[in-house]
Amino acid sequence: MRKALVFGVFGVFAVLLATVSPARAQAEVLLPYPALTIFFRTANLEPLSQSQFVLNLAAQSSTKEPQANVNLFDDFYLINGQWSGSPDNLIVHFNGSLQNLGQRVIPTWIGVAQFSNHAITYDLQAGLQQVKAKYGMPSARATSVVVYRTINTGQIVYDYRIPIAGGRCQEYLFIPDNGGFQLGMQGGCYISLAAAGRSRAGHR
Repeated sequence: MRKALVFGVFGVFAVLLATVSPARAQAEVLLPYPALTIFFRTANLEPLSQSQFVLNLAAQSSTKEPQANVNLFDDFYLINGQWSGSPDNLIVHFNGSLQNLGQRVIPTWIGVAQFSNHAITYDLQAGLQQVKAKYGMPSARATSVVVYRTINTGQIVYDYRIPIAGGRCQEYLFIPDNGGFQLGMQGGCYISLAAAGRSRAGHR
């Protein structure tokens, strides 16, 4: 009876795996530690962002060290999606306890669309694994990852910054909804309040 029950449970599990999308199944297999994804998806960011939406949500290491596993990131930033009483946006630096570590007003952040952090579902580490496989760089480490939604397609993008020569980083974009890839810009590797707002444009 017990053996039959065990086989029955495994049979149901096999059916469930067969019915999920290939991308979702791959994420579940690749990533047993989806801590960053869960944090981003479930965090109540409204007290920090002063709005229900964000334009950018970013993670990096507080020690400014590239990581092979984005779940080790412990330093976070957001750019809010709307700010009552101001035409500009607010960038906020915070930690894993949702403590505000500093903020500043920046010029209107254009080029991206508002989104709710609760819409983040695909595992962020799985996205990095996909990027490394696509571009043939199995040992690559990311300095940061930025999540945003495009205006033209309405799709959420995971933007990974990977170190290249000269102390700069190459952006690699992954689109969870369709498994698409795109090379982004080359530039800085880390986010800071001081650097934010030097350009009035957001990401693609």
